Amino acid sequence: MISSILLKVSTLIIYTLIITNVANVMIIQKDVYLSSIGDGIVLSYSGSDEVYILISQLPESFDVKVSNTSKGGTYSGVVQVKVIRQLIESMYRYLVALYSVSPFTTNITIVSGGRYSTETINCPPNVTIQLTFNLINNFTGSVRTSPQIPIYLSTPIWSLAILVLTTCLFMTSAVLDVRDYSRIKKDRWGIQESIAVIVRYLLYSSLISFILSTILTIGTSIYMSITYKVTSFEFSWLLTPFIVLIVNTLAYQICKWKGWYDVVDEE
Repeated sequence: MISSILLKVSTLIIYTLIITNVANVMIIQKDVYLSSIGDGIVLSYSGSDEVYILISQLPESFDVKVSNTSKGGTYSGVVQVKVIRQLIESMYRYLVALYSVSPFTTNITIVSGGRYSTETINCPPNVTIQLTFNLINNFTGSVRTSPQIPIYLSTPIWSLAILVLTTCLFMTSAVLDVRDYSRIKKDRWGIQESIAVIVRYLLYSSLISFILSTILTIGTSIYMSITYKVTSFEFSWLLTPFIVLIVNTLAYQICKWKGWYDVVDEE
């Protein structure tokens, strides 16, 4: 019961840290080939301060055990993932995120086909370590593939947060402008002019959102490359802001082509 409560508290803390401190994230991806019962991952960590951990869910084909202890000023824990029955899907994605205010050490042991390989990662303080394991089904026999979201369609939460925030701010200004314009240009103002003003502000918000997302993406990539020698640049981080920008640009051009800005822009 206590371990379950601690895991939920750690999950909340990790989520909060990822959202509020997006620049300090070390992203590591690993492919793990599973070819027999008992294959899997053993991840152990140890540090001088509390290590918060977040893990994703796996289907019943896997046995997942999480344990943690603290003794003599040392905080340690183990996450063990093991295949317990024949796999069906072609690949499973498993996420482990760790965070601590002090440096800590993480050991990753991969068990594949009876072979063991271990890697040690020295984790810096105040940095969220995001480990993504691609658990690839290498069992002999038929494999049923299920639809999965391609990696190039994934969008981080901070990119969506920027998009929502800028849209809300500009939409507030749009509503105020529509109210003022409709009061000043009473007889000549219609629903199409109101739509034109809103579309223009949506274009502004999507442009600002795309610029901010680009700056953060490039900045994060440079920071991670210089500080941790880890490349984390992903074009997928800019996909959603770019699509929204293109849609709003097309809508703006249609409004302009229909002449809906004639009344809006007149002196």
